[in-house]
Amino acid sequence: MLKKKGLMLQLMFVFFVLFIGFYIPMTQRIPFLKSIGYSYERMNIIFSIQAALAFVYQLVFGYLCDKYRTIKKFFIGALIVGSIGTYLMFTATQEAFYFHILTMALMGSFINLSVGLLDSWALEIDPEIQRNYGAVRAMGTLGWIVGGFVVTLVLNYFGVGSLPLTYLILTGIVLLLTFNLKDAIKEHRSTPLRVKDMKQLLFSKRYMIIVFILLFAMMVANSDGLVVVMKMEELSATAFQKNFRFSSQALVELPLLFLGAKLLDRFNPVKLLGFAVVMYAVRFIGYAFAPTANWMIVAALMQALTFPILMVASKQLIFRESPSHLRSSGQLFALAIYNGLGTTMIPLITNALIRIGGINFTLFALASMMIIPFVLVLYFLKIENA
Repeated sequence: MLKKKGLMLQLMFVFFVLFIGFYIPMTQRIPFLKSIGYSYERMNIIFSIQAALAFVYQLVFGYLCDKYRTIKKFFIGALIVGSIGTYLMFTATQEAFYFHILTMALMGSFINLSVGLLDSWALEIDPEIQRNYGAVRAMGTLGWIVGGFVVTLVLNYFGVGSLPLTYLILTGIVLLLTFNLKDAIKEHRSTPLRVKDMKQLLFSKRYMIIVFILLFAMMVANSDGLVVVMKMEELSATAFQKNFRFSSQALVELPLLFLGAKLLDRFNPVKLLGFAVVMYAVRFIGYAFAPTANWMIVAALMQALTFPILMVASKQLIFRESPSHLRSSGQLFALAIYNGLGTTMIPLITNALIRIGGINFTLFALASMMIIPFVLVLYFLKIENA
């Protein structure tokens, strides 16, 4: 028991430090590129290429983890490559379009891949840790919050030029922590895994329903950083109100992440997923009706009943519905669809909706879109109870 607790604490600390580091590239890339002369149009081209590559990497590396029965080696490799890309991107202080396409392809794609691999590692390292995944993942949220303070201090005292070195130091700490961390437990098979074995995932009705529920739910969730930000601007929100919305969202999701195992003991994870979907619809209706920036912050506090429940329930369902020899493939294929494909689609959808009816219309439309995953949840429950 003590050994398992020690393993869980070690993994939690990896999440914590990793997300402190990830705060740097994920929040500073746009201000940095803008400061050296990039237009939003050219930045969108860079980010689109990065998203497309992330989609491919997640598919390929999920399969490779299952084929070679290791996550640890691929996680360390992805982290190193992503760190090189991050360092190079922030050290090029003049506009160099093709260079920044290359470095963003390394930085953004491999950072997303590292998070997906670490999630899979946490779910496959030990059954008890898999059950308490929410608490482990909560340490990533805490790390993200601390990362905001770290970046502020570094920028105030040392300037933007010190960000690459800060990131490398944090990455070095993560690597030291993972060298002694045991690898995921993988099923041994008498025959080697082949690409065509992946069709077991694609032809699993239950698995694919969960993936499509997550695709629509995460598209709406990701639009929080697009349309909601636009409405905050429209309402003339202060810098404090903008930052407080983000920080308060991170804080309120912690309780249910830590209590994830207890939620799963008491409730069917499919029903939890359905509840999160409904709460996302209510949240976005709240955004649409909000008359002031302060009311937008109140609506944002519904993060407590949306993202943590969605995260805990979805990871367990994907784990449960993936064949035992395709657990990493199952997690990373789903991530490629709902994060990679969804992130690519949602800017196009929201831009079209804003042109048609404005920001409030778009928020209502996004809330209405949650009807699709809710119907899929009901269909999954019907199959489950048949």
